[in-house]
Amino acid sequence: MRVEIIAIAILVWSGAAVANDAVGLHFQEAGSAYQLGDSSAAGIPLETALKEAEARGPEDPRVAAMLNILADRYRAQYRHAEAEPLYKRSIAIFEKAMGAQHPNLASVSNNLAELYRIQSRYAEAEPHYKRALATFEQALGPEHAFVTAIIDDLAALYRAQGRNADIELLYQRALAMSENAFGPEHARVVAILNNLARLYQVQGRYAEAETLSKRVLRTVEMAMGPQHSNVAVAMSHLAGLHQLQGRYTESEPLYKRALAILEKALGPEHPALGLPLRGLAA
Repeated sequence: MRVEIIAIAILVWSGAAVANDAVGLHFQEAGSAYQLGDSSAAGIPLETALKEAEARGPEDPRVAAMLNILADRYRAQYRHAEAEPLYKRSIAIFEKAMGAQHPNLASVSNNLAELYRIQSRYAEAEPHYKRALATFEQALGPEHAFVTAIIDDLAALYRAQGRNADIELLYQRALAMSENAFGPEHARVVAILNNLARLYQVQGRYAEAETLSKRVLRTVEMAMGPQHSNVAVAMSHLAGLHQLQGRYTESEPLYKRALAILEKALGPEHPALGLPLRGLAA
């Protein structure tokens, strides 16, 4: 899903390049089908438009956009060897036509990184993720969905390699940028704090995890009020951390309070109640 969303940006940023001709019409048809998630239907007008656009000039930005969408189609069909050269050609065209810092280039770089990641080609994926991240941070700001998605994907890449130190540095950098841009109580800051707390918990760094989990709870409680369901979720996470350390007298009242909040906010049958209920049953 993240890759598809990022790829769609190309249709927006390349909009000025689409003329009122057969190429533009086929481009728009392909883009509409792609946005609707119909990659097989998108391939029919796209391949036609690709040939027409290439006849007018192989380095036209429309060619690059179509190559990217077609590569996504191949990737979805597990035709990885066919997708890779299309992504690379798309990157080369966009870089020449629009410059190395253009968001179009970042979009395709991210998609190529995803292609490498699903093939476990981590060393090749990493520089493309980093390139996309740097461009989107500069162009769109640290809170944008594209930026947060790539940070999460890059963290997953590091996690697959057991590179916890790199995950920590990635989240700490993102935290500093988000705090500077939006302040310490912003939702993006809370999300990064939660990710860091989970990382520390997995590493057995309970004291550090607890400090961050308490900060998350305080921030969410201040922002949303003490009876909000998000407060109950944060409370359950803190209770779970206490439970892992055998601090049951501290975890139990937190679970009970979280359960009461969720029952009142969401009803007694809501699946979210499972989190504190499982904790109390353990």
